[in-house]
Amino acid sequence: MEISDELRSFEATGVYRLNVTGTGTGATFLDPVRLINGSYQRFRVIPSAYYSRSFEPPRQVGDPETEPPEKRRKRKRNQKSKPRELNAMERIAEARHQEVRHLLLSAHESLIKDKYLLERLSKMMEGKEHKLDVGSGSENNFVELGTSWRAPFYEITICFWKPHVLGHGEGSINARKTSFPLFNSIISVEAIDEAEGDFQNRHYILPRGSCFLMSDFERVRDLIPGSSNQGYNLIVVDPPWENGCVRQKEAYPTLPNRYLLYLPVQELAHPAGALLVLWITNREKLRMFVEKELLPSWGVKDPTVFYWLKVKHDGSLIGDLDLFHHRPYECLLLGYINVNTDAKQGSNFKLLEGPQVIMSVPGAHSRKPPLEKLLSEYIPGPKPPRCIELFARELFPGWTSWGNEPLHFQDSMYFSEKSTTANLEKALTPQLQMPGVRSASPSPELRRVRTALPASSNVASARAKLAERARSPANSKPRGADDHMKRGKSGGGENGRLIPSARRRSSPPPPAAAVSPDVGRMRCSWISANSDPLYVAFHDEEWGVPVHDDRTLFELLTLSQALAELTWPAILVKREEFREMFDGFNIASVSEFTEKKINLLRSNGSMLLSEQKIRAVVTNAKQLQKVVQEFGSFRKYCWSFVNHKPITNCFRYARQVPTKTPKAEAISKDLMRRGFQCVGPTTIYSFMQVAGIVNDHLSCCFRFKACRQHKATENNVEAEPALPESLSSPSSEDSEDVVNH
Repeated sequence: MEISDELRSFEATGVYRLNVTGTGTGATFLDPVRLINGSYQRFRVIPSAYYSRSFEPPRQVGDPETEPPEKRRKRKRNQKSKPRELNAMERIAEARHQEVRHLLLSAHESLIKDKYLLERLSKMMEGKEHKLDVGSGSENNFVELGTSWRAPFYEITICFWKPHVLGHGEGSINARKTSFPLFNSIISVEAIDEAEGDFQNRHYILPRGSCFLMSDFERVRDLIPGSSNQGYNLIVVDPPWENGCVRQKEAYPTLPNRYLLYLPVQELAHPAGALLVLWITNREKLRMFVEKELLPSWGVKDPTVFYWLKVKHDGSLIGDLDLFHHRPYECLLLGYINVNTDAKQGSNFKLLEGPQVIMSVPGAHSRKPPLEKLLSEYIPGPKPPRCIELFARELFPGWTSWGNEPLHFQDSMYFSEKSTTANLEKALTPQLQMPGVRSASPSPELRRVRTALPASSNVASARAKLAERARSPANSKPRGADDHMKRGKSGGGENGRLIPSARRRSSPPPPAAAVSPDVGRMRCSWISANSDPLYVAFHDEEWGVPVHDDRTLFELLTLSQALAELTWPAILVKREEFREMFDGFNIASVSEFTEKKINLLRSNGSMLLSEQKIRAVVTNAKQLQKVVQEFGSFRKYCWSFVNHKPITNCFRYARQVPTKTPKAEAISKDLMRRGFQCVGPTTIYSFMQVAGIVNDHLSCCFRFKACRQHKATENNVEAEPALPESLSSPSSEDSEDVVNH
């Protein structure tokens, strides 16, 4: 009966305690799929997707692994490799292994003897469901996307479900979709059910109560709570340890070990105590670094060692236990922060009592099993505990997850939907509230996520103008310069995504979805359904349209320089202030700015540009006058680099749009030679985009053809002096009117 009760508990919880004879330690078998599925309501993890290595299709005849030895490539035979003498570090590692070998064998033996568990284990692996694209490489590479300059513009659209009760037990479920910045912004899902996210044609399942920050190492301090009482009681760290194997480096990006010394672990820990769990490989050099430097820097003393023993679905080990470089187990170092371990026992938790063995069937890509239920009795502090995982690759309900790919295993290809009948009944409970997204960090960006867009008259005016323009015929007259000046005053709130060449993160969109007056139009992917109409109007009417007026070109060059400190949405909102600062971008007037005038601008316009940028604008105005004297106009100078014809790039995806090109580098180099300041290649390419010198509208955007057909030069333009051949001749990348990719 005890075995039956234990198995019944295992079916419900996914945790099975084993009796290990001959040792004073315990062993536990974990079923990660059961542990994860217990926290989901509408979805469940597919076993064949989690244990994809155990569900690989059988090899076909003709594969190298199934060919007989005589048909394989000839190899040197009868030549046995000589045993290599172990170095000092390897000898220490071997000694550690011998110390724990008996414990591991005893734990594994207890698993093999438990026939009831093995029977359940084999049935657990009999799932027939299998997503064909698991491990196919079709999923998003968040590591690569996060390092791109476009990362601040990527948005994830999250769908929340709200029950709508109609009466007499009838009801339905309404969906609410909201877009949020994917990178460098904490997103917390406050809901009684799972939320669903969409990003670049992939679907993601977000567990209720989960919170994640997808960023690089520089933003990890955003996780530090504003109040010490909001610290974390369980901190799990699974670092991408340095690895000398070239194959491993290609599959898993690594991080220099010493970077981990700067993790704010002590600042994340709850003052009432925290349990730290650190996953570590079997390399002795790494083990010494962790024990002598890393853990002391985090305030952890006398860590306890747990061992994760990896087994197959039949209970056998995944490899030879004594194989030196590929042993079938990994180590976990556990220790306390802000806890007096000399005390006999904590008030509401047990102290760690020596090594233990955890056994489970490993998931794909070194996916670790969930640990909260296993370690619940050892976690200090208030209950339920607040948990965080650093370098996470999946989300858990109630957990905060940080890393450069915390959504990796949240892809819908790992999930299937449960029966919807019971879920619908739960969802139609009258007491339920509309789920939402709140800020879990004191940073101002997150507060903007939480704050609704103010119903200002400027925003209403901009939306009304767009609605009026949408009702007008398609071949209506384009707006004049006066309308552009008026549009500079409209808008409110930095809640859009517009130009891919902006290098700083723009503010997140408001929770309320913006109404698009012309839904049928396809726009560039960085224009979302929630983008403010002011920014949509800028995309539709200005960005990418060839400009031939010197004053406007000077303005666009200045605004492109401001991208180093502001974003396009912020610049557009304050465009009229820029014009007031620089006398409507009158070149002659700006070139005569005195030191007194610059100091006045620095004090009055400190919220717009730094002193360096203000002085650069004045200097550029002076140098621009010299260019006009030499070439007749600044327009002729700019357009001569592209033979007076805009470059049209047929990009299909936003990730294809570059930050700079050889042509931009050539223009930048010549401008700096002439004395211009703050005109790097990235700034110049932003200028080329907005001035229409290059058409970077995506090929699916309705503005792509319009800008492509726009005349590059005005009628009856006199012959213009040519630039030196090395500068004016287009590169191989830009020489064509249309570049096909």
